[in-house]
Amino acid sequence: MAPAFNDPFAAMRPPEGKHFDLRPVHDDGRPTISVRQRGGIAGKLILLIAITVAGAVGFGFGASAVGRRMYNSANAGAKRVKAELDEMQKTVSEIGSKVAMSQQRLANERKDPLSYDPRLLADLEMVKLDPRPDTSRMFKVNYYLLEDLAVDRLMNYYYDAITLYGEVERHIKRTKADKSVLEAFASKMGEKDGEGGRPEVNYGVVFQSTGRLAIGSLVEIGKQVCKGGAETCSGADMEGFMIRSNTGAPWVPRKVGPKPEGDKVVPIQKTPLFEAVMSGSPDQVRMEQYKQRYNRIRQILARLAATKKELGEAIDKAAARPDLFTL
Repeated sequence: MAPAFNDPFAAMRPPEGKHFDLRPVHDDGRPTISVRQRGGIAGKLILLIAITVAGAVGFGFGASAVGRRMYNSANAGAKRVKAELDEMQKTVSEIGSKVAMSQQRLANERKDPLSYDPRLLADLEMVKLDPRPDTSRMFKVNYYLLEDLAVDRLMNYYYDAITLYGEVERHIKRTKADKSVLEAFASKMGEKDGEGGRPEVNYGVVFQSTGRLAIGSLVEIGKQVCKGGAETCSGADMEGFMIRSNTGAPWVPRKVGPKPEGDKVVPIQKTPLFEAVMSGSPDQVRMEQYKQRYNRIRQILARLAATKKELGEAIDKAAARPDLFTL
């Protein structure tokens, strides 16, 4: 049997009315702080910082990815716009080529640039105007990387091109309907020109007052009457015209002015109706309408040509941008 060990502290007793003081000898009198509590606060703080940093990094990557996707979307839109623009320019250039050849033929024949050209109708019928430009490919794109001026030019070019297509279709339809009339009238005018040239005749109106009623008389207008007896002069030095009231009648001077009063003559503007009446042929009106349609086509082509170069450079530059890498 093992010997029993005595507890050396068993005989120790605290003084009367007191208890043992078990505090460390280095106690500073401040309350004890829980080590576990301090460790929990520090962990939470570190976790909060980590979450904040991760959130900031994630937001940065997300914003970057969105920006890259928008950039690439704009590039894709520019490529679609370029494809549509190239098709439009191809059609516009073909129309312009047909009109230029017509102008060359008329110049070689020493005719007015707007004279009837039967070959122009056949040439324009060969141009393929359909299908028209796709508006969804032109306008449902991201334009934020294009300059505002380039966008304005694109809109103007599109609407002018669409207007040109409509004018060409209208010109073909109306010219085919009036073809026989236009050919007959052009032939008639050619015969008159072949007889030594058709003299240019201008007309005007002089007014006479008979009591309470003013009456206008048609007169033929001849040479200018200039200050100092000059043969020709500008408007500032012109005093009037020589006029006569009938073929074979003597020429007499008559003044001009801003108002139709007194002994002044008022020149008549040669409108299509006036030309038709004076020529005695209603076909003149159809010829004038042909000239107006032809002139509108030429004007639209001139606007498109002025816009084409700078617009093409801006769209080509936008369509050539490389895409950015995205996740």
